[in-house]
Parts: sequence; structure tokens; C-alpha cells
Amino acid sequence: MPEYKVRIKKRIFFSEESGFGVFSVSVKGTRQQRVIVGAMLDVGEGDFLHIEGDEIVHPRFGEQIKVKSYQTILPQDEEGMINYLSSGRIKGIGKKNAERIVKKFGKKTFEILEESPERLREVKGVGRNVVAEAKRNSKANKTIRELTVKLSPYGIGSETIIKIFKEFDEDAFSLLESNPYILIDRIRGVGFRIADTIARGFGIAKNDRSRIRAGINFYLTQFEQKNGDLYIDEPELLERAAVLLDTDSAEVGEVVESMVLGNELVREEIPGKVLAGSRNYAIEKASARKLFQLSASVSTLASINVNFAKIFTKIAVELTGEQKEAVIAAVNNRITVITGGPGTGKTTIIRAIIESLKMADKEVAIAAPTGRAAKRIEESSLYRASTIHRLLKIDPETRRFVHDEQNPLKADAVIVDEFSMVDFSIFYSLLKSLSQHTRLIIIGDKDQLPSVGPGNVLRDIIHSDYFDVIYLNRNFRQTEDSLIIENAYRINNGEELIFRPYSEELDFVFVRVNSEAQAREKVLRILEYHKNDYSFNAPGLQILVPMYRGASGIDNLNAAIQAKFNPGPALTAKERISFKKGDKVMQLKNNYDKVIFNGDQGIVRGFNAQDKKLLVDFDGPILEYTGDELDELTLSYAVSVHKAQGSEYDMLIIVLLPTHAIMLNRELFYTAVTRAKRKIFLVSDPVTVGRAVNNSSPSERKTLLPRRLQEFFNPTPRGDSAFDSK
Repeated sequence: MPEYKVRIKKRIFFSEESGFGVFSVSVKGTRQQRVIVGAMLDVGEGDFLHIEGDEIVHPRFGEQIKVKSYQTILPQDEEGMINYLSSGRIKGIGKKNAERIVKKFGKKTFEILEESPERLREVKGVGRNVVAEAKRNSKANKTIRELTVKLSPYGIGSETIIKIFKEFDEDAFSLLESNPYILIDRIRGVGFRIADTIARGFGIAKNDRSRIRAGINFYLTQFEQKNGDLYIDEPELLERAAVLLDTDSAEVGEVVESMVLGNELVREEIPGKVLAGSRNYAIEKASARKLFQLSASVSTLASINVNFAKIFTKIAVELTGEQKEAVIAAVNNRITVITGGPGTGKTTIIRAIIESLKMADKEVAIAAPTGRAAKRIEESSLYRASTIHRLLKIDPETRRFVHDEQNPLKADAVIVDEFSMVDFSIFYSLLKSLSQHTRLIIIGDKDQLPSVGPGNVLRDIIHSDYFDVIYLNRNFRQTEDSLIIENAYRINNGEELIFRPYSEELDFVFVRVNSEAQAREKVLRILEYHKNDYSFNAPGLQILVPMYRGASGIDNLNAAIQAKFNPGPALTAKERISFKKGDKVMQLKNNYDKVIFNGDQGIVRGFNAQDKKLLVDFDGPILEYTGDELDELTLSYAVSVHKAQGSEYDMLIIVLLPTHAIMLNRELFYTAVTRAKRKIFLVSDPVTVGRAVNNSSPSERKTLLPRRLQEFFNPTPRGDSAFDSK
């Protein structure tokens, strides 16, 4: 890897929390001014560094050196030492104290700071607080140096090293010696392979049981996160883990046995041996028990006679026969599932259900998985709705939901829309919040993509055949004028799409392209053409792309849109992304302290320079982000189809290209199209569209909920078990 000796000329950006910085430097031996980027703690203007790094070309900021590792070259002359000490590294040492320290200790100054910082008390004007700060600084530098010396030969970069130090402080070295696999759970971005590399640096044996246990857990997590699976076939786990760990499958099997005996894993015969994590097993079993208990208590419900004449007067919509059937079932059953595609009247049914329950003086809670979906229900039903997380309420101290078995929701009915997005964990939390007199009304489209999180709850409940399910059929009278809905059904049925010649009134526009570069240019032109109808950051406008990589992938489209439509100065940045006032951004993980959740979108409103905090408006609350928290945000002019689930947009631009082939299928395409309310621009080509329509691969996730339901309800269900059909 190329090496350089550089002098820091200017700090362009720096995060105290993560240590990531962008610096302008001069390179020794040349007249070059370069930009270096990377995690570099305790680095300031005027410092000399010996760095190793790769030459990269940032798509927006040009040529840079991405620092892999670095060492500070301490100054040896008197002026350099004074400048170094007075640079603010050690709180309380200003110019005068620095001069006194260097005068007292001369060339031994840095040796004193490192080995005997308490001797600073010998210098007039240096108090106990300064000495304490110097000791802390010395320990920090020593720990970082030790970690760097130990880990950098194994390819572990300074960014990961600084994250480790930030998490564990001076205990980092001893913790890594005992169990480096603790990093997987504690350090964002550190998976098994990085932890295993670090373990090698600390001499952990290949057949060490903690290493094998970590490898087993790694594969369980991989299957859960990537496939949505909640169990794995035992022979497959043994084989894959043995290859990953470069050890014998018998040794893996011994650790599996100990994990089963220790209740870390649960083994089932399906037939064939499978393994599930004990937490996943317990949640699915408890969910099945709660569903059974709710269903068994149906006799405690008072029957409600629905007055459809009054409902028609209230909502000014005449319900079809199947819509009336859905309303009657919802208000009189303990658990009801209503499923149907676009144009089948789900929104009308929700409002009719609410009105029926209100007429009977019942308390109704309405929720959806995302903020945008909840807001859409509010707008259509005229009743308050919230996300499931906000409905259940987070206790900021315990990080647990306030509403559970001991404190159930005070509601006679809970309506949850866009249920295909609900994963097994949030479903269990929702079930725990329901009392024995609460109706659960589930509404969703079974043909959409399943939840981003693990599990396949909506399909499992429908296929189990233990619950009342109302299937809504296409209402041609309502949808005959909409090409969006027509094509959505054609996609779902594997039929050829209808494309018509362009007109302003057309709601589904096919934009033919033959390259990624042309696709990117077309997207920018569409945004430019419609800028008077939708600003570049409008919440009603969204671009959907299957993949992040590529010239027209999510990342590059976001950068291109920001550069063209929001060219102002950057307020702050993380490694690959700068944030500007007016940027449309998305939250990438649940943050219970901020009460903001994965998939929520907001607009950057400004930057608090004094506190170094980015201000983001999430359609009401303005939240502050600083340092490491920026990793929770990304630009969201373009997002994945999965991230758009549960949301609807007035205008949608969908980009489908041959380079997205690995992701293209009917379910993803259908989910994307059904996000649009008024207009779609499909940027693609006929071959790629045909491939997406013809590739039907509905998610058959490995879940145990159907099996658990069968155990509680009846060994012989009313129909085929969903579990047996997999």
C-alpha cells in the first residue's frame, strides 16, 4: 500500500465521535496539495503524519487518499513541540503552559507525557485537572497505538480501531484478548470476518469454542437478515460453518450440541433436523399462544349490527358486497385478515370499520408500520393514526415498549394497515399489548414483498387457515381508467404490460433507455421537467431503484440529484455522503432515544455549528444528529423498493435495468408499482420489464409460526398447513 509523509494544512471536516476526518495536506518531497480522508483521532492542523492509504476518486470530490493506517510524527524542535501541545489536545494546556513545559523538559517532553504525566505538576501554572487530562490522553494514545500495532498487520484499518477504542476505552486491549467476538454485537460494521481476523491477531485458536460458537451465530444471523429465515437446516449449518471456520464439521457439531443443551439453540424434527435461535423460537411460540388465546375468547365480544345506511351517509361511498362482508367480519371477530391489491377498496373498508365501531361506542386504535403509511390512513379516514412503535410507546430508559401484558392498550379494536411489512418481532410486541377484549384487524396485500425484518407473518397467518380471511377482488368499475392499477394486476398475473403513447394525462409512462448513463440522465430530465409540480425534495415524489451499486444505482442517483438540484455548501458529512440544507434524508435504523424509526424520511433544515449538530425535520419533530449518529442517515431522493414499502407517493420514478437482474422479480416490481397514486415513470427497456414480470419467486421464508399455531389450535387444521407446504 502506498506510503506518504504529510503535513496537515487544513481540517475540512472532523467528527469527534467517530474520528472520521477530511484534511488538506502537503506531501513531503513534493509540491502537491492533497486531500486525505479516514478515521484519524487526535490529529490537528500543523501535524506531521506517516500514512498508508489508497488513491481513490470520489464521484463528487475528486482525487483523495483514503487512509488505512497512520502514525503521528512527533516534532523534535522546540517551536513544533509548543505548537503541538497548545493545539487543544490536552485541555488546559495553552500557549504559555506549553512553553513552560517544553522549557522544563526539553527533548524529553513527550517521554514525560507518555510515561510520567504526573511530573507536569513540577511546572508552574499546571494544576491537577491538567495532569488528569494528560493522563487520560496518554492512556488513550497508548491504547490506540497498541491496537494499531496489533491489528493493522491483519488489514484492520484505523476507522475500525477507533470505533473499538470509543466503545471500550482503555479496556479494549484486554477485552479483545479474552473474546474478540464481542465486537460483532457491540461495534457497528464489524461482522464475523473482521472479528475473526482480529481474533487471529490475538492468537485465538482455530478450534477455540468461542470462535466456533461465533461462526454458528454468524450463519444464523445471516439467514435471518438476508433471507428472513427463522431457522436453518442443521446439516446445512454444520457444512457451511465448517467451511467458514476451516474446521471439521464434527467440531462444529459438538459446539451445536452444547448450545442446544445450554438453550442457546432449539432443535426440531420437521422432518429433518433444523435449528432455531432460542429467542426466535420463544417469540414464535408465544405469538401462536397469544393468537390462540385471542381467538378462543371470541364469545366475550358483544355482537355489533352494522348500519350501512348510516355509514354511506357518513363517508358518501356505497360499499360493494365483499366490502360489507369485510366490515361485518372485522367488527364481530376477534381476529380478521383483509387482503387485496390496489383498487379493491381497502381504504374505504378501513373508514367503514372505524365508523361502525365508533357508532357502537368502541375505542379504536389505528396503526401502520411506517410514518408515511400512518399519515395516509389519517388523510383518508380522518381519524388519528400512528406507527406501531408509537402506538406501543417506547420507554427511553428500558428501551422496551410501555404497552405489554401488564399494561395493555385501552382499545376495543386495533387496526393495522400495510401488514405485509410487519416482521415477527414487532408482531409479537403488538400481540402482547392486546387485552382479551380487543379486536385485531389486519389489512394488507399478500402479494407484496414480505417484511424487511425476518418472518413472513401475513402469509403465515393467511395460509394457516385458522383465522377469518376476506379476499378482496379487483373492482373493475373503480380501476378501469387507471393504467397504474391495470399494469399492477398484469404484473401480478405475469401478463404483458400496457404502454401507451405519451400524453400529459397518462398515469403510467414508459421511458425506454439502453444504458445506465442514459437512465440517470432521463431521471434528471424528468425531475427538471416536473420541478414546478414537485420540488426535488418533495415528500410526494420518490425514485425507486432495486440496487445501491452502479452508475444508476441508489447511491449515484442520490449524489447526482443532490449535485444538480441542491448545489449549496455541505453542512456536514460522513464518509461518502455530504448533507446540505434542503436534502431529503432517511433514517436507517430504529432510534428509540429520538423516537424515530427505520424508513422515516425528513428534510435537513440546518446545522448547529456550536454544538456540531445536523437538524432534520421529520414532518414535525426536528431532531439533532451529531458524529456517529450521521451513520443513521442517508440521502433518500432515490431509495430501494423495500424501503418504500408502506408508503404511497403522488409521482414515482421506477428504474429497472439489466444490471439489476439479480433483484428483479414479479413481487418486487408489483410492490414498486403499487406505491404510486397518480403517476409513474418507468425508466427501463422491454427485455428487462419482461424479465421482471416473468420471474415469480414469492418469498418462502423458513418460519415456525404455522407449526406453532397447529400445536395450539388443532393437529388437523381446516386446510393444508403453510408449514407443510414449504
